[in-house]
Amino acid sequence: MAVGKVDKKERLIRHQYRRRNRIPGGITPEDFIEITKILTEIREDIDNELKALRSSRGEQYEKDKDEPKELHIRLNESDKPFPMPIFAGWVESDDVRDRRQDWNHGHPGLVRFGDDVYSEIYGEALRYANHPDRDKWFRWRDWGAGEILEKRSGEKATDPKSGNTFQTCFAMVIDDHAVGSLVVGFRQKPADHLLNKTQEIFGEWGRDPKSTKRNKLIEFLKRYELGGPHIKDSNWVDLL
Repeated sequence: MAVGKVDKKERLIRHQYRRRNRIPGGITPEDFIEITKILTEIREDIDNELKALRSSRGEQYEKDKDEPKELHIRLNESDKPFPMPIFAGWVESDDVRDRRQDWNHGHPGLVRFGDDVYSEIYGEALRYANHPDRDKWFRWRDWGAGEILEKRSGEKATDPKSGNTFQTCFAMVIDDHAVGSLVVGFRQKPADHLLNKTQEIFGEWGRDPKSTKRNKLIEFLKRYELGGPHIKDSNWVDLL
């Protein structure tokens, strides 16, 4: 019996072009270290800005409550014009690190690197990436209010396991594409003015091309073949 001939692989998206390294296969150990350095700088930047804001208002900075306890990044898999998250980095505060080491748990950045476990908040962040109301760009979860129950059985729960009950997330946008997400975790939901400042800084690091102080992450990511929906199609659910 004759067997049909399969078209050449050029018909597949991943073989149609290759201008830059792809995600996740093109991320090297050296790149992972660089990602970690940039995430560390972002977390410290947020912490310093929150301290300054507290001080300017005559308020006391409460380290356990106000400090951003962790920050992590997911990058969309290359060639995928829809949400396909790849866990690519995690940094944590000193007390979170000490607690994790006391329990002899592995570093989440190493343990989870490259996992493609879908996250509800990731898809939500990409969906709202082009919302006309800027405030809608920033999504959040309050595990302390019982929202941990929205986690699907296959999803990780790295933040709650670290003792962080609140996280806020938004989609990074580069060259008019929603290419991944940044997430920061706190012990509990910050006061509104602190949360707003956190989200403002996130916006400059992850999608504000006018920022010169906070452009390291965007410039680093441009070395990759970035995936994710075009910003005009960020409401990807409508495409299904």
